[in-house]
Amino acid sequence: MLASLVFDTLLSLPSDRRIKPISVVCTDTRVEIPAIVEMVEGTLERMRKCSQQHGLGIDVNLLKPSSEESFWVNIIGRGYPPPNRTFRWCTQRMKIDPVNVFVQQRIGHWGEAILHLGARRAESASRAQTMASREARNGLHRHPDLPRVWVSNPIEFLTTEEVWAYLLQKANPWGGDNRSLYKLYANASSGECPIQIDTSTPSCGNSRFGCWTCTVVERDKASEGLLASGDERMEKLIEFRETLQFYRDPANGKRDNRRINGNEKPGPLHIVARRELLSRLLALQEETSLQLISPEELLLIQQMWKAARDPDDGRGVARIVNKQRGVIMSTDLKELNRLREMEEEVAREKGINADTLRRMIARVEEYSESHRAHGLPDDLLNILKDDLFQRDERGLEIS
Repeated sequence: MLASLVFDTLLSLPSDRRIKPISVVCTDTRVEIPAIVEMVEGTLERMRKCSQQHGLGIDVNLLKPSSEESFWVNIIGRGYPPPNRTFRWCTQRMKIDPVNVFVQQRIGHWGEAILHLGARRAESASRAQTMASREARNGLHRHPDLPRVWVSNPIEFLTTEEVWAYLLQKANPWGGDNRSLYKLYANASSGECPIQIDTSTPSCGNSRFGCWTCTVVERDKASEGLLASGDERMEKLIEFRETLQFYRDPANGKRDNRRINGNEKPGPLHIVARRELLSRLLALQEETSLQLISPEELLLIQQMWKAARDPDDGRGVARIVNKQRGVIMSTDLKELNRLREMEEEVAREKGINADTLRRMIARVEEYSESHRAHGLPDDLLNILKDDLFQRDERGLEIS
């Protein structure tokens, strides 16, 4: 609805008054529900063509988190436990940061910007409370993280019923109507999505579409509704989500007993669990014919496994991938073996554990590839602390 209002406003202006740069942004977390991905990509393409055809100057962008911050690199690579309500690491990294990075890149040209959001108070009680607490001037309030950005909520006070009334009665300025969008929400509600005719009739649109991997909620009703409405792809995706919930629970033995900083609390997924999840994910990719993980993510995961506790030998990902039909990752075994021999020689000379040396080298390589150094000394120190802890444990066992 908000995008339609922006397009209609520009279409109503003569071409010589369309002077301000405008960008439409939508974030794809890389783990969106397939039906949502298909609809979003089709809609953005139609918006792009409409802007070009009418000279609106609207820049349409589908933003995604970097591979380094993707869901699978964090979980299978770094060993993050699947998110919950108290450790909801995903939203900032995968949804908010891509938008903030985009705005910061453009702000140098713009000087200042207004970010129009389609948030409404009627979405939830917590959303209403948050929006009511913000101080606004002339309908704008400061962005909490971007100092030269103002935030506008043009449809803040509209109800769900009013939004659907607008969408169903008015054609989109970029062409077509919103019947398919309505049907998508109806399917997510198991087909129960009638047009409201009085206050006693339930309205459509209360379904919230999140990532198909979301483990923050107990049940993903939108995914279950899509499955019940005939989207068979969701069956296997829902099953995998349940697998993620199982791996998150420390009682199931898939997580270390210590955190990265050494605290005696449930820590990251251990390396065996990460290998299991990668095998299951690649099998799911074949079963659904969906692109779930990219080659770049696989390479990053291998790099991170080399720096994990009980580090990988540098071939773990390739061994798993090579078992999957039609996907090949080659490794130079001679080069890898020679490298391991050199690492063992250096470790003996320095009197340290070879695995500890490999973990430190892998961590340095990871930082080098991302062209950053902040945090590296602390990471290396934690690896050394891990080595001392494991030596102490082994000493106790021997005695």
